[in-house]
Amino acid sequence: MSASPEYDIEKKASHNEGSAASASADVVVHDADAGHMHRSLKGRQVSMIAIAGTIGTGLFLGSGKALANGGPVGALIGYGAVGCLVGLMMYSLGEMMVWDPSAGGFIEFSARYVDPAMGFAMGWQFWFQTAMTAPVEVVAASIVISFWDKNDAHKPIYITVMLIGIILVNLAGIKYFGEFEFVFAAIKIVTVLGLIVMCLVIDLGGGPDKDRRGFRYWRDEPFNNDFFGVVPASKARFLGFWAVLTQAAFSYGGMEGLAMICLEASNPRVTMKTAVRAIFYRIVGLYVLAILLIGMCISRSQPALLQANAEGSGTAAQSPFVIIIQTAGIKVLSHIINAVVLTSAFSSGNEFLYSSSRALFMLAQQGQAPRVFAKVLKNGVPIYALGLCSCFACLGYLACGKAGANDAFNWLANITTLGSMITWWGIAVSHIRWYRGMKAQGLSREMLPFTSWTQPAGAWIVMVSFSVIVFFSGFQAFMTKPFDFQSFISNYINIPLVLILYFAYKAVRKTKIVRLMEMDCGTHYVEDSVVYSKY
Repeated sequence: MSASPEYDIEKKASHNEGSAASASADVVVHDADAGHMHRSLKGRQVSMIAIAGTIGTGLFLGSGKALANGGPVGALIGYGAVGCLVGLMMYSLGEMMVWDPSAGGFIEFSARYVDPAMGFAMGWQFWFQTAMTAPVEVVAASIVISFWDKNDAHKPIYITVMLIGIILVNLAGIKYFGEFEFVFAAIKIVTVLGLIVMCLVIDLGGGPDKDRRGFRYWRDEPFNNDFFGVVPASKARFLGFWAVLTQAAFSYGGMEGLAMICLEASNPRVTMKTAVRAIFYRIVGLYVLAILLIGMCISRSQPALLQANAEGSGTAAQSPFVIIIQTAGIKVLSHIINAVVLTSAFSSGNEFLYSSSRALFMLAQQGQAPRVFAKVLKNGVPIYALGLCSCFACLGYLACGKAGANDAFNWLANITTLGSMITWWGIAVSHIRWYRGMKAQGLSREMLPFTSWTQPAGAWIVMVSFSVIVFFSGFQAFMTKPFDFQSFISNYINIPLVLILYFAYKAVRKTKIVRLMEMDCGTHYVEDSVVYSKY
């Protein structure tokens, strides 16, 4: 028996002189048995993923490098500044995403509001960014495991187990993926809150060592006065603070991935609105408070800090939280925290593998990637897209090379950090163009289901700020002797990649920047609709 057809209806509203005049509907017949995205993510799952999705190795491990580079005050200011910028970016994305949750996230927004060539470049850049971040988390997990097992010969085994785990979770489908991430997100949030309380107790002298630290390290070394041996001290302090900005960007990286779950979230306008509103205050608040207390409990010159500067000689297996626990004389707890950090790395790797596979699916849907990657199983998994992204996750085996996990972690982290900032810049540009398009067409912002008081100024601030940060992100490569060409390449490789993608697509397809009056500012979302694979 043949299955009855289902209809995927997308409505595009047209407006005349600021009021809704008419609505046209395009009806596309699909086979009911055809693969499509499942809107199985519940509101509680989306909110939890939004809050805890970016809490990972950037906070648990990478914050040690930020403290070493900038000092307690420099690290706090750096994380606070980047956190505010990312929050403004999320409000920009939130307005567009809640207005049209049926679109292909910021990949489609870039094409509709700026230039189809930009959508192509932003989509492939984001795919590259997330495809590289999954192995970063796998490498971070191998670093954490070395806290217990220092035999490097065992690393391939641990990495293999991690890779198989995240692939199986993604293969299970969005329903099980959501439940898995909900549980692990809850663990991460409870852990961070517990660590914040623990650091406060230790700082006030409640630890076994009875050492009341107070603001001792803020008085002794608030900034890094000898960053790379630079003189005078004022210049060293500024450069140390600037180095924190890119580290903070790595920690916050992944927030924009919230747009990837629009196609699989139930009642997306409500759930996305709630998630965007919560993500800024809760995530930035948790990060900033955690960085504040880390800087109060541990010295920036502590040799055991993860990936410390040249003066550091500690092991890569220790996060600043573990070091605080050990220096305070607390037993056993360091093992528990390290175990949680391990689950956090696994969860983050799982989410980035999901984001990269969905980005590739969206590109294929728009005809900007081989159509095979739009093939979807009955459980809603884009199987071929997931398969290719899983192959890139195998870059985690770089940690098994002679250079070790540290170099692999640093190299991949630099690539993904720059990719995140370029994506944030692209989101801001798309919002600016969308805002101008609506204004030119006489469309009122009052019709939007979600607005932020920060716009449009917020999008401009994000665009300008990340333009500057991206341009100077690899400055440390020029300070080493001899010149660190590997660091330079990893810090800037995304820029020529985006430019090549943009101009190559523009040359081949003869695309033009979308005119404001011709811009598609309407919404294509139909309540309770699902997205079918076009191929």
